[in-house]
Amino acid sequence: MLSLVYGVVWEYRGWVVALTILAIILIIGLWQYFQHRIAIQHQRIRELEQELADARAIASIATRTKGAFLTNISHELRTPLNTIIGYSELLQEDILDEHLSGDEVRERLERIQAAARQLLSLINDIIELARLEAGDVSLNYEPWPIGLLIKEICTMIEPLVEQQQNRLIVDVQPDPEMIVHIDRKKIRQVLFRLLDNAVKFTRQGEIKFVVSVRRSDDGTELLICSISDTGIGMTAQQLDLLFAPFTRFDEPLTKRAGGVGIGLAIAHRLCLLMNGTVAVTSQSGNGTTFLITLPLPSAQTDTHSDTYDDQTELNASS
Repeated sequence: MLSLVYGVVWEYRGWVVALTILAIILIIGLWQYFQHRIAIQHQRIRELEQELADARAIASIATRTKGAFLTNISHELRTPLNTIIGYSELLQEDILDEHLSGDEVRERLERIQAAARQLLSLINDIIELARLEAGDVSLNYEPWPIGLLIKEICTMIEPLVEQQQNRLIVDVQPDPEMIVHIDRKKIRQVLFRLLDNAVKFTRQGEIKFVVSVRRSDDGTELLICSISDTGIGMTAQQLDLLFAPFTRFDEPLTKRAGGVGIGLAIAHRLCLLMNGTVAVTSQSGNGTTFLITLPLPSAQTDTHSDTYDDQTELNASS
């Protein structure tokens, strides 16, 4: 029997060798295929683990941001509320006891009004940031003299400049009568917030505000505004977090300046909404420079805003 089998194998030895080689190739191919599939699965597992790690990191950042928001907002809301309630109660008691003169009544009412405006400003900022992040803000372009725009902004910021004993230098390079098509209220907000930031962190120093209009390589006109200060400046680590909402740096002057870290975040988002950019250079102890670049459409667009009126904007900016 064995000799018969051996004879058959020997007679068909060519086929046997071929089938053996084919079987070996098939086995090797299957082995490589399964190895490849295993490698793909391992890669997918690593990707899922990375996605999970990223999700945890994002959740951690969100938790820290929420914590920072709650910490800052609770203090900032409580302070004006306590002022309003406290002075209202004192005013009521003294009026009932007839202990107050007209000047004293006026002084306390002014304190109550100032605290109420501070509270309204904070609430407006929170609402505005929420609407920007939700994409619920549109643009309204209109023709406006560039000189008048800068005058409006300087009128708003000058009292704060004087309060900090700073000097404001304004350099408007184009003709002040030049008409540009802009969303005046939003540009005014951006520039005011950046100037306000420069003033807050500069004392007995200099704020330089330079405005120019240039034409880009593709023919688009650009409004370019530079705001420089001689204040406390920032480190590279602080610059990385500059436009993150509810970020406050651990600096004595920063703490005294107050706020919850919303103003620059709003200014940055408004610039992006207008297809503009904000660049920042700074060095700790040597001041900061913001460079804003905004494209200027040649004609008024059909986009309209249903959000801000002048009084609301002034309240939000003050």
